[in-house]
Amino acid sequence: MNRLKKAAILTSTVTALALPLGLASATAAPATVRACEQNWDLSGSEGYANGCYENGLTKVSGTVHDTKADGRCPFVRAHFTNGGVGDSNWATGKGTKANVSIVAPSGSSVKSLSWEYISC
Repeated sequence: MNRLKKAAILTSTVTALALPLGLASATAAPATVRACEQNWDLSGSEGYANGCYENGLTKVSGTVHDTKADGRCPFVRAHFTNGGVGDSNWATGKGTKANVSIVAPSGSSVKSLSWEYISC
């Protein structure tokens, strides 16, 4: 796991533990607050995915799950209003999951999501 991911997890964990105890958190709380504007979910024969649209439909976040040992690794594809696409990480085998974090290019937003897979 890279250092940035470790730092983000540590920040989230510290914030999650400190706030219920009434301890102030001046730097961690704003970084972990996300506005889920609309939920989404997708599924296919390989598994399922779910998450949120954020930041005025310019970001998609969530998780994709692989539920079958079929040689297919599922992922989520975001279709942007500018005609481009962005792909999530792949879930790489039965019982695995991967983060979905797709940000639309500047001046564009997410028009739709589709369920995709690669052979793996």
